[in-house]
Amino acid sequence: MSDQTDEFFGEPIYTYTDQQALDDGVLVVVAGEGGVNRVTRAVFDHFVKPIGDPAFQVFNVTPLMEAIRVMLKIELKEGWRTATYQGKGLWLVPNEVGGFTLMFPEDY
Repeated sequence: MSDQTDEFFGEPIYTYTDQQALDDGVLVVVAGEGGVNRVTRAVFDHFVKPIGDPAFQVFNVTPLMEAIRVMLKIELKEGWRTATYQGKGLWLVPNEVGGFTLMFPEDY
């Protein structure tokens, strides 16, 4: 974990790697602006909706990309961005793979 995260939350008692979270479906890979490369499954499911026939797995990612753009406009505070967007609290935090993860606070 980063020193800033340890200072804020204390020393971790357990770590959960990015790869484990991807394998478990807790994180989703995205190609967002500003280095956003992960979102939590809860954020993905909230903002991304299927389009048309579910058998073809086509999704409208526009609401998710707009949430990312809004968060990127927020001033950094100790490496994090926090805001409320469409009535939901959001955090944009650095991740272990050199990018940022968009999450709800309750996802942490």
